[in-house]
Amino acid sequence: MKTNRLLRKFRVPAIVLLILLVTGVGAAYYLTRQYPKGWNYWKNLSGSEQRQAIRLETKRFWHTIFPPAPQPERYAHVTAEALEHSMRLGADWIIAMQEHHGRFRYWYDPVTDKFSSKTDDNFLRQAGTSFSLVLVYEITGEPRYLEAARKSVQYLLASIRLLNTDKAYFLFARKAKLGGISLPMLTMLKIRQLTGTTEFDTFLTKLANMILFLQEKYNTGQYKSTYVYHGDYEYEKNSGWESRIYPGEALYALAGMYQVFGDPRYKQSMDWALEFYYGEKWKSHAFLPWTISAFTSLYEQTGEMKYANYVFFLADQLLTQQNLDANDETYGSFHGTPSANTGSYMEGLGDAIQAAQLVGDKERLQRYQEHAKMGYRWLLMLQYGESDAAALRRPNIAQGGFRKTLTDSQLRIDNTQHAISSFAKGLRFIYKMPSAVQGGSHFQ
Repeated sequence: MKTNRLLRKFRVPAIVLLILLVTGVGAAYYLTRQYPKGWNYWKNLSGSEQRQAIRLETKRFWHTIFPPAPQPERYAHVTAEALEHSMRLGADWIIAMQEHHGRFRYWYDPVTDKFSSKTDDNFLRQAGTSFSLVLVYEITGEPRYLEAARKSVQYLLASIRLLNTDKAYFLFARKAKLGGISLPMLTMLKIRQLTGTTEFDTFLTKLANMILFLQEKYNTGQYKSTYVYHGDYEYEKNSGWESRIYPGEALYALAGMYQVFGDPRYKQSMDWALEFYYGEKWKSHAFLPWTISAFTSLYEQTGEMKYANYVFFLADQLLTQQNLDANDETYGSFHGTPSANTGSYMEGLGDAIQAAQLVGDKERLQRYQEHAKMGYRWLLMLQYGESDAAALRRPNIAQGGFRKTLTDSQLRIDNTQHAISSFAKGLRFIYKMPSAVQGGSHFQ
């Protein structure tokens, strides 16, 4: 009897403790999945950032069960005029950051009035920035954007190296990365489309051969992330690291090569990659945007529904990461640490919108468009406009740049380039703004 009384006495506390334990373990597992860099990433967040992340992750979890309706009044100011104005301001800020030989200064902090040092640089972000300028040129027809992109390409080409006679890569800071091969190709392909020039064709063919070569290394369909890293030709094997970003960039470049040159090897490579990457492991945040863009392009070229289905599979996964509480300041942003990185997701979503239009999926089209406008709302909050810049030391240097977050004043070229690229796609695929420059292909 005494034992039964003790059991009854402690039953409720034991159940509560078990619930708390299960909840804690579940939350820890969920956060580990959401923050794949693990503890090292999490511990570097400030206390307020950690609390915000937990709050937003919790809200987003419940929104997967009870999806909230869009609140158009919260993003009614997101119009074609607003996006175009913001896009031009951002592109002009990037041009102001370009040096005479084509390199872009990496960042500027308008509060401290300091620029990044010469050694604080990143080849991939240099290359991605030039690609954004070509997209802005396409829709505006303003020659200064094309001229700046061309200067950037010339700067990038100073780092090109040959492997045998038929392959090429870019070596920067003793690193040759898959993404570093692919991103300059996107700029050169877009310039080729819009101007008809063939000046880059030899480079493009050799760079594409290098991408195929890196895929053959594993013989699985996966692309090797580096050719060499500080003298290490087996860096992935020795470090246990694989980039989640570079495969999508490589796929996007191959889609452009297939569009321009029609070589079946490029499509075969993408098909082989699709077999490998179609899985849970490759639904990570960084993998989604470029891969969506790549297979949207391939679907447009071929009409094969498997590519559109993959685009929708990835885009639907991407949207599970969006913050949808209309009463929250972060409305429209992505992840538990909202930042200008939302621009990269908006790039992918812009191409997913095009895929939905091509397929004729009206339900998806409407949903994607509304979610894109929510994302644009967040990005517009991050830009230094005329009134924001007026209070700074050098307003003419700050105006147009996109901050990383609402509390981080640093303006980086990659944050701004992702934002303006996403706006260019929104103008084309949501607001139907015609391109000012017409090219011979439809590579996006």
